[in-house]
Order: sequence, then structure tokens, then C-alpha cells
Amino acid sequence: MNHPHTATALTTTPSATSSAPPPRAASARSWDHLILPVVFLVLMLGFFSIDQKFLSQTNVQNVLTQVSILAVVTIGASVVIFSGGFDLSAGAVVALSGVAAALAVEHTGSVGLGVLTGLTVGTAVGVINGALVGYLNVSPLIVTLGALNVCRGLALVLATDGPIYSFPGWFTDLGASNLLGIPALAWVAIVVFALVGFLLRHTVFGLYVYATGGNATATGLSGISVAKVKMAAFAISGAACGIAGVMLCSRTGGGEPSSGMLYELEAIAAVVLGGAALSGGEGKLWRSVLAILLLAVLANGLNIVGVHPHWKGVVIGVILTAAAALDAYRKFR
Repeated sequence: MNHPHTATALTTTPSATSSAPPPRAASARSWDHLILPVVFLVLMLGFFSIDQKFLSQTNVQNVLTQVSILAVVTIGASVVIFSGGFDLSAGAVVALSGVAAALAVEHTGSVGLGVLTGLTVGTAVGVINGALVGYLNVSPLIVTLGALNVCRGLALVLATDGPIYSFPGWFTDLGASNLLGIPALAWVAIVVFALVGFLLRHTVFGLYVYATGGNATATGLSGISVAKVKMAAFAISGAACGIAGVMLCSRTGGGEPSSGMLYELEAIAAVVLGGAALSGGEGKLWRSVLAILLLAVLANGLNIVGVHPHWKGVVIGVILTAAAALDAYRKFR
């Protein structure tokens, strides 16, 4: 099954004459899809012209390693936003998953059990968030803000004495390794991207996600369980955060309760920068990933040219504000 990445697939198809956009509008839309890749290439070439070390193998691998964890979080956030929600708890779930994984390794000595614990914790938080949003119709803002505080608080309580560095050296060596010149963590992100991309593009679940985000009421009236779709979307986001938490452990050697700060904002910024509507119903996963890579390239390039890294936060804030304004404009024009 291959379906468009919008919410229109479940609606009645109008006649060709009424649905075909004007040539000028269609041309503008095609140009819109090119903006992000073009900006990405311009940034790459611009920073390379300033400092040729920017595209050195070492720096490229460094950027890929740094962005891989955020890319996985962004993939999960994309599914939630496409379904019409958003998740503000992502960074805290990453921290809690990492701490839980480190505690499991500390008490059992089993890395496998630690990895499983991290994934389970992340997924469980996602399921709870999704159940509250989907079945009880609680605002995702309230639910995920609450989850943010609960998860961050639990991470700090569980790691009262500070970070828990319990993972063996071989695990961090694995996290720092490369395969075919590509960092191991980037391979993890690629696998997650492929799996979630397949779900969204080639399964009925993906169709339901976009339909729910586009018009939850109409989707429910068509016989689809909107609550289940929302819960599944949040579960995927939680699982992605669990994976990211374990990935972070492979970089640091343990769980850090203060880790993952502002991950959720960077992920949401990447999704909307990738062209997804904040109201849901449209968006493409590859564009979300390209956008988070663009933000990583921007941060790395600014660092290379001597600009303070805190400017990245300013850029993310501008993106979120502009995206919200653009989304509102699209609704009311």
C-alpha cells in the first residue's frame, strides 16, 4: 500500500476539474517542496567555503553522531504531529529511559536487560500519554507537560546521587564505532527511520494517522478508532524516546537525569520546518529528518565560524513562532 502523506485519502474524491489546482498554484507548491533541500545545500556549501574542514570525514561523522539521537526523537514526534497532537515530554522521557536502563544494568549486570528496560519505560510513558489523549480526550498540551515533569522528577529521584555510569566499556565503544564510515548511532537512526517510514507509507496505520490529524471527527465517523490511532502514535513517540535514551547511554556510559533538555522543542521545530502542519494531517518523515539534520549542520557551522552556540536556540524559537503563525494563517485565509 502506498498512499499520499495527507489527510485527503479517506475523503470523497472530487471531480478532476474541481480538484486540479491552477497551474501557478501547482508550480508554487512544487517549489515549496524544494526549499528545504536547497537551503540545506546552501548551508553546506556556505560553511564549506568558509572552512573546508566543515566537510571533512571527522566533522561529518561528528555531526551524524550528534544528530542521530535527536533524529530518532524527531521521528517519533513526527508521527504524533501528523496525527494531530504533539509531545512536550520527549526530552524527559529520554532522560528517564536512560536512567532506568542504567539502573537495570547496575543491579543485574545485563546490558540486554538494561536496553529492554529503557525501551519499555519509554514505550509505557507513550502509551499512557496516548491513552489520556485518545480515550479521555485530555489536551496533549496538559498531558505531555504533566508527563514532562513526572518523568524528569522520577529521573532525578532514581538518580539521587547523580548520573549512573553502569554500562561497560564495550557498550560505549560500540556507540562510538563506525560501520562503512557511518557512525553506529546513525545506523540506528536509519533503521528507525526505515521502520517508521514503512508504517506511515505502506500500511493502513499510516493512512489512519494522516486521516486522524486531518479530521478526527470524520475519521471516527468512518468507523476508525481515533483513540487507538492517537495512542499508537504516542506509543511510537515513547518507544523512539526509549531508543534515544539507550543511544545516549552508549555515548556517555550511563543514565544522566538532566539529559535530553529541550529535545522536544528541537524535534517539534524540525517537524514544522519540514513542512508539517501543526494541526496535523500532513507532513513527510524524510523532510522532518532532513530538517533536524539542517539544524545540526547550522549549529555545527556556527560553531566552526565562531558564533555562540546559544544562537541555535534563537533560531529554533523563531522557527516555532513562524510555524505557528503560518499554520494559523493557513487555517483562516
